[in-house]
Amino acid sequence: MAEAEGREVLRGAAGILSWRITAAGTRDNLSTMIEVFDGDRRVAWQGFAGVSLPPGRLVNEWRGRAAGYPYFVIARTAPQVNRLIAVTDAGTRVELQLTDVDPSLSLRFSGGPLPAGEQPISLLFGTHDSQGLSAVTARVADRPPGGGASGWQPGSRARR
Repeated sequence: MAEAEGREVLRGAAGILSWRITAAGTRDNLSTMIEVFDGDRRVAWQGFAGVSLPPGRLVNEWRGRAAGYPYFVIARTAPQVNRLIAVTDAGTRVELQLTDVDPSLSLRFSGGPLPAGEQPISLLFGTHDSQGLSAVTARVADRPPGGGASGWQPGSRARR
């Protein structure tokens, strides 16, 4: 995937790693990328592009990692999604950060790292119900460890 500068929609840190998620494009052709940094050095850069949400879906997501680093999950969601939980092969549930609704794209963005040594298996999400409550209501298709992710493109340029 060609590198493209997008606007930052989410950032975070986990231990010595920091990361940022960017978005560029329109709802019909949207690129969502994550950059992971170990100190000042970019160690991973990857993501996905295409229609923001396929017809009938509330979540569009990507999972991957660079050798020696934890898995990360990034996602675009419909506005009514208010909770996103990654489930690992060890059974750990990781609640991912979720942005407010982006006014220009009518989407939320989410992402974050998983515990070291654990692989993503499924993604659970919750939506607002008629009382405005949050509950985990659906599951994005399960994937076996290492299956389905496009993998990371190791960072070839240091960020200074």
